[in-house]
Amino acid sequence: MRKLIKVIFLLILTLIFQNQIFAQSNVTYNFQNTNLSFEERAKDLVSYMTVEEKIAQLSHLAPAIERLGVIAYGASNNIPLAEGEYQFGKDYNSYIANNPEADLSNTNSVCLDGGYWNEALHGLARSGNATVFPQIIGLGSTWNPDLLKEISTAISDEARIHHNLYGKKLTYWSPNINMLRDPRWGRTEESYSEDPYLQSKMAVSFIQGLQGDDSKYLKAVATAKHFVANNSEVNRHDGSSDVSERQLREYYFPAYKASVQEGNVSSIMSAYNSLNGIPASVNSWLLNDVLRKEWGFKGFVVSDCGAISDIINTHKYETDKEKAVALAVIAGTDMECETCETEQFLYDKYLPGAYKKGYITEAQLEKAVERIFTLRFKLGEFDNQENVPFSKIPVTKLDSKENRDLSLKAARESIVLLKNENSFLPFNKNTLKNIAVIGPNADFAELGGYSGEPSFKVTTYSGIREKVGYDRTNYQPGCRITSTYPTGFERAVKAAKDAEVAVVVLGTNLHLAKEGLDRSTLSLPEVQMELLKKVYAVNKNTVLVLLNGTPLSETWAFENIPSIIEAWYPGQLGGIAIADVLFGDYNPGGKLPVTFYKDLNQLPPITDYDITKGRTYWYFKGDVVYPFGYGLSYTKFLYSDLDVLAKIKFKNNKDVKVTFKVSNTGDYSGDEVVQVYIKDVKSRYIQPNQKLRKFKRINILKGDSTTIEFKLNKDDFSFWNPKKKRWDIEKGNFEILVGSSSEDIRLSKVISVSY
Repeated sequence: MRKLIKVIFLLILTLIFQNQIFAQSNVTYNFQNTNLSFEERAKDLVSYMTVEEKIAQLSHLAPAIERLGVIAYGASNNIPLAEGEYQFGKDYNSYIANNPEADLSNTNSVCLDGGYWNEALHGLARSGNATVFPQIIGLGSTWNPDLLKEISTAISDEARIHHNLYGKKLTYWSPNINMLRDPRWGRTEESYSEDPYLQSKMAVSFIQGLQGDDSKYLKAVATAKHFVANNSEVNRHDGSSDVSERQLREYYFPAYKASVQEGNVSSIMSAYNSLNGIPASVNSWLLNDVLRKEWGFKGFVVSDCGAISDIINTHKYETDKEKAVALAVIAGTDMECETCETEQFLYDKYLPGAYKKGYITEAQLEKAVERIFTLRFKLGEFDNQENVPFSKIPVTKLDSKENRDLSLKAARESIVLLKNENSFLPFNKNTLKNIAVIGPNADFAELGGYSGEPSFKVTTYSGIREKVGYDRTNYQPGCRITSTYPTGFERAVKAAKDAEVAVVVLGTNLHLAKEGLDRSTLSLPEVQMELLKKVYAVNKNTVLVLLNGTPLSETWAFENIPSIIEAWYPGQLGGIAIADVLFGDYNPGGKLPVTFYKDLNQLPPITDYDITKGRTYWYFKGDVVYPFGYGLSYTKFLYSDLDVLAKIKFKNNKDVKVTFKVSNTGDYSGDEVVQVYIKDVKSRYIQPNQKLRKFKRINILKGDSTTIEFKLNKDDFSFWNPKKKRWDIEKGNFEILVGSSSEDIRLSKVISVSY
């Protein structure tokens, strides 16, 4: 009894002490107590919500709960939107109906950009003025994770500035890390690579930069998407990606796993497609077993926008709407993102009925809401902004010279020199007197999907003109992207004939490939190729500059044009970067993150997700135009002195060193991307041709050398054993391949491996 009385007394004293603390600090609820963990605060906050309030918070447009001091997400501190913007909320459709003449060009609507929904793929999107960096496939071509972290740090700086000024949301549906397994995919431009290791390294760097390095608060929330096996637009809403567990583990999963375990990503977006017949948003094995239990993911999962509707309407997996939404939440899809094209906010409409019928419990709802609010607490939303370090980022960083310089640096590093016959490039800007700049993309700056709004853009023609002067350039578009116009060819051919050199700038735009639109060909529009052939016929000193979002297979151009530059969509200052490369002010060092195939007939249908049927450099065995990892330089690099143990027995996770020497033997200082691949020489299982396992972008001055060291571990030699259902190493011989691309192998050694 005495012990019980003592415990009660101590408990009373504790409660009195806590109340005194709360009273002194104006704390009404436990969730306002900053001494508690964010998880504890979120759990406490959710405990005060009604079932209806909890359900409402599972929409990407989360309403305010005024009695608890919860603001509508995206309206932090009740700061108004920028002048001229609209915040429609859930009444979007009624607003449109009642205001048919409304100007929606600068909308911040729920259907397009509301609540949690915003993008930061290669710069802050949908938020007004912001720095625009090269599109993601271009950033993948840099092979420079450190640079990407700098870029995403700059993006998050600008995100915080917009948040601090206008209350803009801090949750971003970026990065897109679906594997580039097929070059026809309309969203190829939005992802880094066809290789899971390169994809992983770039994804982690982007996430780390965007979320910041503060030990307590998140700078912004990154969302890795679309989980998983989602890259065919033609059937993205109703198709099933049928993939073996081995291919998932080895190829489709690694970038997501790294995002969780190395990048500590805060959010994951589930995909539209089904995985082996089960829609991703209701796939409990995918979202609960693998993502949360196996990988340890602690954040929240959001559906792709409209994917909950797809469960019912296109996949027809569960047509009872109340059961469908309950299954989604229970499977691990915490938040629904909806669009104007579908029946909106199914969670809002049908979860109340699902709860009443017992399809879902309040505890299951609470779990989802707690995950969401944990991140809102981590963003500092409920704390004194003076204590949130990111509230003090100076406005001068927005669209700053520093950020624009970073965009230019990225554009330079993203450029891949595909061909340079007889060292045709670089041009001598002091002696070259007459340059014809030709092509529909020459004076057009396509930024790519999910782009922001830069204060200015520099086209290729502008960059060249600024480099050598207006009087030495003659610009002629020649044609439109997909069509001719009167006298276009005639004027372009005359300009080329009268010039010392012709720079022809061709490519694609978002009318040819984008979200929702796969390519049916890997060729340029016929009119562009006709223009190129006519120009080349009158001037053999022709350079082809490609501005495109997907790999191309223009065999004639690749065989005949002496110099070719792949610049992708190079951001707002891409024209300067291209001019720098053309005139030798920058030595290109980018490498292809994807394979350039010769013909579409070499590939299986885009809806076939079995990569062992000849996809990517892992399994493709035919001839290619340009291989994965390829890219030339104005200088030459010599590889030598490969050193690695001949016999390796992995024990206690001991690393194995691989060292070699790289020397710049050419006439220019420059960057080289050194690449290390591993090949299983003989296996009882189907194995990739080779796998990238290490890489590094290095700068070497002309005449200098450097020694490169990498460490390999047992994971680098492992494969998913389908019989044992675990990672395994086959005892036997492996080949260590060191080179400048997947095909340009300079050094190799066969070693014996056991475990």
